[in-house]
Amino acid sequence: MLATDDVYRLADMTWREVEAALEETRTMLLPVGSTEQHGEHMPLGVDVYMPEAVAERVARRTDCLLAPPIWYGVSPHHTFKPGTFTVRSETFQHYVRDVCVSAADWGVENVLLVNGHYLVQDPELDVVVRELTTEHGVRAFHVPLVSGFEDAATAVRTSEVSFHASEFETSMMLELFPDLVDMDRAASVDPPDDALPMTDYDAYGDNRVGWALSADRMDELTDTGNLGDASVATREKGEAMVEDVVTNVAQLVDALAGLDDETDG
Repeated sequence: MLATDDVYRLADMTWREVEAALEETRTMLLPVGSTEQHGEHMPLGVDVYMPEAVAERVARRTDCLLAPPIWYGVSPHHTFKPGTFTVRSETFQHYVRDVCVSAADWGVENVLLVNGHYLVQDPELDVVVRELTTEHGVRAFHVPLVSGFEDAATAVRTSEVSFHASEFETSMMLELFPDLVDMDRAASVDPPDDALPMTDYDAYGDNRVGWALSADRMDELTDTGNLGDASVATREKGEAMVEDVVTNVAQLVDALAGLDDETDG
């Protein structure tokens, strides 16, 4: 195993080391997120910090490759606060796809897009996964954190609404990067009771149709930037959620390694 922390971290490796690592694994984790406002109590990098930290723990358990993260995503609805970056949907799709195709060119066969900016850019990443699979022969998977830790989040939640920078994300950050969270500024922001049928302001709500928020609408919904109750977040909740998603993603990586072994055999 390469590196002092026992992780195949591609950005820290030479090409010779990558060549050697590909003898051991053909799976790459690519953390994908966004740089955007996360309320008054958390930094702009939450949606990248979380998937990168989760992916690092998965890589440590499974010996797969860990790619540098994608820092910019599709975030037009968060531009009502300063610091938010956003790119066009097409730009984002092409960029992520090209990163993965270049990795496939030098031997990566399995790609997991570990998505910290869940719900919003899920459609784009689903398209990328389809293109990688059907046009480039890559086993590709979109892995939203919100799906990976759903069992734990449902079990530990105490708030009725956790939509953005609230109970779930704040708890995860308290576990992963506690020094970056200011719980004294964590606010509770209740959304209005005006959700249309099959839409809901909650990560696990009644969202059965595709829908989106504009920056103007978000500005109407929240002064602080978060939506839901961030004040009930705890490190203990975050610990359970992190363990849940790491275990689930590691199982997928291990299963892919088994397929690769069968192919090589």
